[in-house]
Amino acid sequence: MPRDLENAKRLRKEWYERNKELTKERARAWAIANPEKVSEKNIKYKHKNKVCLNKYNKQWWSENKDKRAAYQAKRKATILQRTPSWDPQAKSIVAKYQLAAMLTRETGIQHHVDHIIPLQGRKVSGLHVFSNLRVIPGSDNVKKSNKFIV
Repeated sequence: MPRDLENAKRLRKEWYERNKELTKERARAWAIANPEKVSEKNIKYKHKNKVCLNKYNKQWWSENKDKRAAYQAKRKATILQRTPSWDPQAKSIVAKYQLAAMLTRETGIQHHVDHIIPLQGRKVSGLHVFSNLRVIPGSDNVKKSNKFIV
């Protein structure tokens, strides 16, 4: 590496070490101002590193069975709390899950039952009712995550 490049790299590193908080604050502000770019960047990263991330996630879940159980218990409790007793179509909810399983089997593409308005959203929380459920491809559901997209 040429001496000028080494020197510039060293100077950048020194400046960063002196200004870590400023750099982090600027990055946070940029991320807040550019949510579409952040999302696009994250999607590209996940797509590029899919195999590595899947391997990591599989390992993490197998090593953290207690956390996985807690996560699943919390989600199940949330669904129970968000399922009103007055819903006349409560028994029809099973049909959505059956449809997702059938589409997965027939197409070979994983399908999920998605809560249109998430059960645990930051700004809005929906109910576990027939009208708040839809069957969509799993990849779309994972991209949506826990967001309410109008």
